[in-house]
Amino acid sequence: MYNIIRLSEQLSEKHIIVHSGSSDAESILCEMVQLLSDELGPEACKDISDAVLEREKSKSTGIGYGVAVPHTRTSLVKQLYCVAATSENGIEFKALDSKLTSLFFLIISPDFTVGPHLNIIAAISHLVGKNTNMSAKLNNAQSPEEFMEILKAEEEKYII
Repeated sequence: MYNIIRLSEQLSEKHIIVHSGSSDAESILCEMVQLLSDELGPEACKDISDAVLEREKSKSTGIGYGVAVPHTRTSLVKQLYCVAATSENGIEFKALDSKLTSLFFLIISPDFTVGPHLNIIAAISHLVGKNTNMSAKLNNAQSPEEFMEILKAEEEKYII
């Protein structure tokens, strides 16, 4: 039996940015990490931002279809964090299909975990990668609450 990870259980409404004003990859990534500053503190967020940006330099996490899953593992956190963001205009993110990216899921997990980190990335890829209809719905959400409602409804269709 497989342990199904529901993306909606990894996200909270306070960790969702709807229609980000960021215009480049570095800005959106820093904006997403900054949502965690109350929980992690500004210094940890700076170090995490640096780690995420360094990871992107080695290989883009833009999986295509308008979706990116930037991620890092670090000793600065003791639990997995997931942050989502949408961009109305799209951002150049060096995606595999060379198209603009408008839906982002940032994964930050403890450096001592591998399974949960990979499982959440796989869940995102399975649920929203190639499913352009779902990506479009999430991008059109007008609030974090609506984003979560759409996500939960779509998960019910695809996760048994």
